Amino acid sequence: MLRDEALEYHAAKPAGKITVVPTKAHGTSHELSLAYSPGVAYPCKEIELDSDNAYKYTSKGNLVAVISNGTAVLGLGDIGALAGKPVMEGKGLLFKAFADIDVFDIEVDRTDVDEFVEAVKAIAPTFGGINLEDIKAPECFEIERRLVEELDIPVMHDDQHGTAIISGAALLNGLEVVEKDVGSVKVVISGAGASAISCARHYVRLGVRLENIIMVDSTGILTKSRDDSGDLNEYKSEFARDIPDGDLASAMVEADVFLGLSKGGIVSKEMVSSMANRPLIFALANPDPEILPDDVVAVRDDAIMATGRSDYPNQINNVLGFPYIFRGALDVRSTEITEGMKMAATHAIAQLAKEPVPDDVMSAYDGEQLQFGPEYIIPKPFDARVLIWEASAVAEAAVSEGVSRIKPKDFDIEKYREELEARLGLTRSIMRRVINRAKRDKKRIVFCEGEDPTIIKAASQCIAEGICEPILLGNVERIDAVKEELGLNFECEEIDVRYDPRRRGEYANELHSLRGRKGVTVEDAVRLMKNTTYFAPMMVHMGDADGYLGGVSHHYPDIVKPCLQIIGPEADSHRIVGMYMMTVNGELMFIGDATINIYPDSRTLAEIAVQTAKVARRFGVKPKVAMLSFSNFGTSSELRTDRLEEAISIARELDPELIIDGPMQADTALVPEIQKDYPFMSFEGPANILICPNLASANIAYKLLQRVAGAEMTGPILEGLSRPAHVLQRGDSVRDVVHMAAICAVDAQRHHWQKL
Repeated sequence: MLRDEALEYHAAKPAGKITVVPTKAHGTSHELSLAYSPGVAYPCKEIELDSDNAYKYTSKGNLVAVISNGTAVLGLGDIGALAGKPVMEGKGLLFKAFADIDVFDIEVDRTDVDEFVEAVKAIAPTFGGINLEDIKAPECFEIERRLVEELDIPVMHDDQHGTAIISGAALLNGLEVVEKDVGSVKVVISGAGASAISCARHYVRLGVRLENIIMVDSTGILTKSRDDSGDLNEYKSEFARDIPDGDLASAMVEADVFLGLSKGGIVSKEMVSSMANRPLIFALANPDPEILPDDVVAVRDDAIMATGRSDYPNQINNVLGFPYIFRGALDVRSTEITEGMKMAATHAIAQLAKEPVPDDVMSAYDGEQLQFGPEYIIPKPFDARVLIWEASAVAEAAVSEGVSRIKPKDFDIEKYREELEARLGLTRSIMRRVINRAKRDKKRIVFCEGEDPTIIKAASQCIAEGICEPILLGNVERIDAVKEELGLNFECEEIDVRYDPRRRGEYANELHSLRGRKGVTVEDAVRLMKNTTYFAPMMVHMGDADGYLGGVSHHYPDIVKPCLQIIGPEADSHRIVGMYMMTVNGELMFIGDATINIYPDSRTLAEIAVQTAKVARRFGVKPKVAMLSFSNFGTSSELRTDRLEEAISIARELDPELIIDGPMQADTALVPEIQKDYPFMSFEGPANILICPNLASANIAYKLLQRVAGAEMTGPILEGLSRPAHVLQRGDSVRDVVHMAAICAVDAQRHHWQKL
């Protein structure tokens, strides 16, 4: 049962969902003297001189308080401050998981507005922001208003504004799909609590006319007659309409939009049938919506439906809002969260839904095909791009409105977006730098699998980000059909190699010239050029493309062999080398050779080390190379590894500045404590380049690291070819392909510069 599973989940040791983890070293007496007495006195004095130094010397700038008195918890109502603590801990988990924000949950046992406000004000100096949660209306309005006015840090009551911001994005996109103007639609809102009132206000700012909003509470439509009789509080009065009294059913007649923030099952099929053509129905009551999507489909085939649940399309989930709004606000040290910042969040979410959806997002939803339309008007909660789009929009709005402590002249939006991307992982951060280099001088990258949906989506993204100019090989009609099926509209060069005159002409002649003495006749060359795996590297060889990628739907040898035959090695390369760039536990490393050389001799091992170090330097890494083996420096005469020792000597001759040592076991290469037993080693600390003794061990190692240790792999990166070509892995995601395209483009730039 869900109840038992949930209780077991929360009770598992350690109990609850959040904990505190030190961020600084504290394992020696000296480190403790820095962390506490006497060293801690120095930052205290700096903060005393200038309070803004708290953002520099403490965790304040990344710390949010989630504060509640438990008077309106989820669907549980007034259960008290302590009973609401699991929800507040859950909110903390979401802040950390989605936006890397630390949280203290604070349960305040006060229901009086004055007492609650004073309690929050008293602890506010601890935090960079305050997220109010699960406080009942109408008290929540006054509490938020006073805290916003009286504190100099961002304060937001998520129950009010979260749903408004996110459903507002769904409203904009839904109306675009059904081709209705926001200024002319009739909106019915079921519910008149904090969230409903905030949504209505936000919709008005988005362009909905106030007189076109009908709000319904448990008594009926909010009307002027009810207001005159004193039945409505000051917040409900704002939405009282001068129309006859009525119930929800009468309100929904000819409505274009229904927003449900009330309780499950109160909307009937008949009510849905009475709505205008192509209606939007946002039934957001949890866990049971006002009406189930299946019931809507039974009476309407033209409605766009959204709920708060993950098991139906168009989930309107507050996690799309609060983590990223606070992320942007904290990063520019905003003093408040303005209406402009909320509006920026709405528009960022709405715009992101129109972008092609990465494969890793679709895989999180069982491979569901997602593209902008009736069943996808809002991004999915697990779309990592929301962090970059929304937080940057919020931060930019705060800076432009003058509510941040960072001045416009000091705020670089592109640099900030890179910082946000770095929070998603080291690989993204590194690849962002590569992508930025690729954009400086766009190169032509040919893809041999131009009909593959992954390649087509990657090509679209490469064009959108300005990474390269893709060339797609394949049946042109099929390529265009896949583009249409995916909802992509972009233009790039498309070539059907069967009908390209170069196949039987200059390309076939060149292949015969290259491979004639290897038994390739002219007829063989014409036949081979019919394969995109041969045509693509020939385009690079002949200068008709600057780089080549292939492999998502081919076996590795099918891609590598034509590259070796046509592009060939650089003049000074003894061997072509394949390697992977990987990030493990926040560290950047390279491993080689896991793809090309099966059982390398000493010279080849040396070349692998030198070539891998060369690539590492391009990524800003100062190489420390460990030549790996089953023993440390030949533990006994029986275990000596002459081949590896010779390889190290040769590598030092090839690159005298290279820091390399071995043979050593993998843990010796990575663990400083073990290295103390070998004071003669040429490097200290973890190696960042691991050279395995043969292809089998390298392949086993990188796949174990990927699957067991969660390492992020980029590659294989080929080094030593005379022109840029890289092999994709079967099943690579769109993001993997885009990253390899950027690497290939930068390689092409480097080859071009070397010619000048």
